[in-house]
Amino acid sequence: MNHIGRIATIVAVGFTFAACAETTVDLDADGELSGDDSVPATTIAITGTATDLLPEMAIEMSRLSAQIAEEGGEKETLERIEGIWVLVRPEVEDSNPELVIAIDTTVDMSRTAVIRIRPADADKAFQLLTGLVDRYTGDG
Repeated sequence: MNHIGRIATIVAVGFTFAACAETTVDLDADGELSGDDSVPATTIAITGTATDLLPEMAIEMSRLSAQIAEEGGEKETLERIEGIWVLVRPEVEDSNPELVIAIDTTVDMSRTAVIRIRPADADKAFQLLTGLVDRYTGDG
């Protein structure tokens, strides 16, 4: 499945579950969305509310810089970050709409960091996201 197809699938899943407070999406061992055309050996479910998943998204983002520098696992990590954001974005938009554009920006920065092989951009995105997550969860 190409990158655009993956994004379309993630968006479709996000819209399908947008009304739910808690959502689950299955990823295979490679961080790919499981689909009808393949049966993954193992799956990792993304489940929870924005309060649960935004800190997990920050943890994933914290790994990107080293993965980009070492060329290993950054694409899979980016897919998990994007998958989490697609799932929790509607909830964040409902409860804290002022954070949506800023979090979108950190996800875009992460994507650029992976595509252009720029570990420093991944670090900056992580630093920004950490503050935004703290604001959302009330920890900051």
